[in-house]
Amino acid sequence: MTTARPSRLSALRASLTMSMRADKAATWWTFVLFALRPAAPILILYLIKVIIDSVQAGHGGTAAAAVGIAVLAGLSMGTVPLAIEINTRMVEATSLAGDERTMLAASRLPVADLEDARVRDELELLRQERVFLVEGADAFSLVLGSAVRAVLTAVGLALVSPLMLLTPLFAIPSLLASQHAQRSRSAASEETAGLARLSRHFYDVGSDAASGKELRSFGLFAEVRQRYARHATAADLPVNRAVYRSLLPTALAALCFTLGYAGSLALILYEARGGGISLGDVVLTLSLVTVVNVQVSRAVGFMGFLQLTIAAMRRLLSFEERARVAAGDRVGDQRLSDRLDRGISLRGVGFQYPGAESWALRGVDLDLPAGSTVAVIGVNGAGKSTLIKVLTGLYRPAEGTVLVDGVDLAELPDGHWHERMSACFQDFAKFELLARESVGVGQVANMANVDELRRAIREGSAEEVVADLPDGLATPLGHSFPDGRELSGGQWQRLALARARMRPAPQLLVLDEPTAAIDPLAEEALLHQYLTAARSTTERSNGITIFASHRLSTARTADLIVVLDHGAIVQCGTHAQLVRDSGPYRELYELQANAYA
Repeated sequence: MTTARPSRLSALRASLTMSMRADKAATWWTFVLFALRPAAPILILYLIKVIIDSVQAGHGGTAAAAVGIAVLAGLSMGTVPLAIEINTRMVEATSLAGDERTMLAASRLPVADLEDARVRDELELLRQERVFLVEGADAFSLVLGSAVRAVLTAVGLALVSPLMLLTPLFAIPSLLASQHAQRSRSAASEETAGLARLSRHFYDVGSDAASGKELRSFGLFAEVRQRYARHATAADLPVNRAVYRSLLPTALAALCFTLGYAGSLALILYEARGGGISLGDVVLTLSLVTVVNVQVSRAVGFMGFLQLTIAAMRRLLSFEERARVAAGDRVGDQRLSDRLDRGISLRGVGFQYPGAESWALRGVDLDLPAGSTVAVIGVNGAGKSTLIKVLTGLYRPAEGTVLVDGVDLAELPDGHWHERMSACFQDFAKFELLARESVGVGQVANMANVDELRRAIREGSAEEVVADLPDGLATPLGHSFPDGRELSGGQWQRLALARARMRPAPQLLVLDEPTAAIDPLAEEALLHQYLTAARSTTERSNGITIFASHRLSTARTADLIVVLDHGAIVQCGTHAQLVRDSGPYRELYELQANAYA
């Protein structure tokens, strides 16, 4: 799904609005200080002209001008620390707002979209351009200051000779060349976003403690560094080419301004020789023309900076629009009751991953009765996890419908189905929080309820994990904390199982290979214990427990067994029914039984 890129003007307006909402006072003061401070040097030059002309003519009034110079110089220099402090505060507040907007947009996208390489590239570009994204008001204030200085400079030159107003016009090619260079650079960055993301992966691998063990064991540091350098260089190459292609237009634009600058100096010297202007005018004009040179250089840099902030905001606005459209597609007005009546049905369901040629699921018809326990069986890649994510609403089927008590999931409001389910996925999250929070986020409303926490921990067989923590439930987990406790993979998974038990009466409880990281000796007993507890919980909602497990001895206890192969259901029934028939389930069961025997 692609969305139209917003205009530059709307992006600039959005950038300024974001800073205003983040910290209105700091943003306004930044505009005022950055706009007025550049006026001081120009006014000082004019007062110097007044003093020179007064001295040359033998008039008084130089004291007032000198006082004015002192006051302007004091204000200009004295407000620098204040301007920097206020500007820093504005940027920090805007950074928080920008990060929140990016996270919010990402959270509104379907999981399948977040797994799409194109979307990951967009997120990578937003990460790279974060510094520009949050400094739109900062860049605008610098351009605003340049504009104020340019106007005052033009007024000062016009007072001496209207022809001098031509001098700033010679700077226009430099500004246009700068805009062209920034656009070329942004286009090159978009082109290589995938390579940049890949190079960052190798950087993370090379600096992460988790991968450090294997890097050392296999002597892979040199290989990882080489791959990082190769992909980072490949990502930088088009950007460098864009920069070098911009050198000639930039140089020609600079030459154009240089010729105009030299002509202005010649004109001033000619006027001075003829006596057409005073000594003060000569000093003022020479100073202003010299200042124009500095102003153009700064204005080109500030305009380039502003272009980068506008480009970054346009990218964020496009990403937000994508998320808004995706969320709008999931807005419905249907509601589910607190208890299931019939169950969940799939009719002609098909799902295809973005960019994939083959279907992960195709033509799936399935009925899951309310109150049942369902086992999903199949070899790796058969489609078990995909089916589970479709049932949970994390993936929207490309074909067919998923019905809960006859209501299409697509007709439910966004989040309505997720509030009625719980899950422990194979690729579970490791929430680096306090232990009670890492479990409690399974039901945020009950996070402070110690009784509910301990019930979930008990039913998730995580009591031993908590007992081993130095501060129990108050122990910080993970390396994000300076004194955080790192856990083994099995310990993290037990906490994930406990987290899935926080919801007291889910209508769908999903366990996708929930014990893959747990000791095989304890795995089967743990899964049996967990499923027993799950049955008592889902009885309240007449809910469905569905689990994918490689242990068929556990699957035999399920009310219904679904066997997948290459994205299609090849068998469905009870254990007793399936072992009587010759088919993949019986073959897998006998093979595993012999192996364990």
